[in-house]
Amino acid sequence: MHRSGFRGGLAAGMVGLSLLAAACGGSDGGSEAGGDELVDLGTFVGDPAEHIDPALNVTLDAYQVVNALYDGLTELDYTDPAKPQVKPLVAESYQANADATEWTFKIRKGQTFSNGEEIKPSSFVRAWERASDPDFAGDYSYLFNFIEGGAEKLDGTADTLAGVKADDASMTLTVKLSAPYSNFATVAGFQIFAPMPSSVDKLKDQGEWENGLMIGNGPYKLAVARNDEEIVLVRNDKWAGDVNGNKWPDRIKKITFKVSADPDTAYNAFEAGEGDTANIPPGRAKEADETYATTLDVDIAGVYYFEINEQDPVVGGAKNVLLRRAISQAIDRGAINDAVYDGTRTAATGVTPAGIPGHKPNICTACSFDKAAAQKAFDQWKAAGNSLKAPIKIQFNAGAGHEEVVQIIIDNLKAIGIQAEGDPRPTETYFTELSEGKCQVCRAGWYADYPTYDNFMYDLFHSDSIGGNNHGQYDNPEFDKLVDEAKQTVDPAKQAALFQKAEELLLNTDMAVIPINFYKGDYVYNPEKIASFPQNSLGLIAWEQVKLKG
Repeated sequence: MHRSGFRGGLAAGMVGLSLLAAACGGSDGGSEAGGDELVDLGTFVGDPAEHIDPALNVTLDAYQVVNALYDGLTELDYTDPAKPQVKPLVAESYQANADATEWTFKIRKGQTFSNGEEIKPSSFVRAWERASDPDFAGDYSYLFNFIEGGAEKLDGTADTLAGVKADDASMTLTVKLSAPYSNFATVAGFQIFAPMPSSVDKLKDQGEWENGLMIGNGPYKLAVARNDEEIVLVRNDKWAGDVNGNKWPDRIKKITFKVSADPDTAYNAFEAGEGDTANIPPGRAKEADETYATTLDVDIAGVYYFEINEQDPVVGGAKNVLLRRAISQAIDRGAINDAVYDGTRTAATGVTPAGIPGHKPNICTACSFDKAAAQKAFDQWKAAGNSLKAPIKIQFNAGAGHEEVVQIIIDNLKAIGIQAEGDPRPTETYFTELSEGKCQVCRAGWYADYPTYDNFMYDLFHSDSIGGNNHGQYDNPEFDKLVDEAKQTVDPAKQAALFQKAEELLLNTDMAVIPINFYKGDYVYNPEKIASFPQNSLGLIAWEQVKLKG
């Protein structure tokens, strides 16, 4: 789902995590919060969240908060982590027609927002019209292209989403799609499709929604308006329950997400007893795993990578394919994994990770460290009359644990004669800057929003997502055609073959992206206080399911 803004997306944002605590603190990694409170030090590392409005957020970090504040039509049930199932949540049921072009959602009766307002089908129409308003739309707004009339709404030639109809009397929401899409039930549970209460209609500036006491329908609600130091959530007693009908089995009534300066500061504060969870800093995974409990055993459906700006004259375009191949083959992914992550991650051999239906192992032909091949590609690029007149700039979000990764890459490139330098940017606005085109070779991370192949191919590299999550402005009509056809294909085997062909074009022909590693869980928590801290393969924590000891 999200960009990984911290340790690795929106990811993102994809999704980070957090923890919870019991009673008194001390130096054992627990905080002084009460037994029903949690202090999280690991989610917002480097800068506060840029957005917590579900229509605007793109990072995994902030999705930890958004997911606690809002419930969607559907939800993934991770009771069996290896086989997540899509289940209705705010919807009572859903069904598609024969070719998956029309979807009908029946909304459960009796559900309310945290302010007591009833949730109706029109609550979703309100949210979707708001999120697709071209004057307000965020980086994920391209998802409305799935819906009939969505493209017209986004480009300003239509005032409404033609394919969305609400019948509040029968509690039915009908959605006509612009093309067949068999995964729409999964996507319908994503944050941008969450319902909105009528109070948003009263705002003159929709951008102010997230800066006040934003109203949602999830297990938690805002206690106070957010600020640059913390976000405080308290239990929403009007919450309707999870996909299995569970409501508040445990005692966590309050979560405080603290903003930390950097991963080391957060970890040190955790060790000092100032919080209940922290992100594991570079080089400290082994130490954390030996001393506390961690989520290092969780396989995350996410990838850490560097995007190439295809519009950049230095590194982009067809004439620079050999340069991009040289860069990719010069990078020692094993050295990065050992030096920065204590060997806990897996070198990426593609963009789409294992666990995503259709995944093909070792799909990338230039994603392994091969200094000789890298030198040969660079020399061939120069022999064709090309040269670098200045160091290549590598953008990354500062203070979020990426400095050492970038330095290793700089050293790797120098070894074959390519000069490069780091270009750190503020974490809070980093992905917004990338969406605006401020990328040459830029660090990114992606945690799946939902376990589908198109969540990697479409969301990150289709031309529809330029100006959103496609920071490299990759635009290849052949790639788009393959992805569009795959999304419309219901047969799983045929769909997978099309997506694989698209990924091979992206990685091996165009060399438009440089995968580095696949994520693992990277949070630390105190096992003496926390009995269960479930992180799913999307990196999300279901806060209402975290269990304390005692």
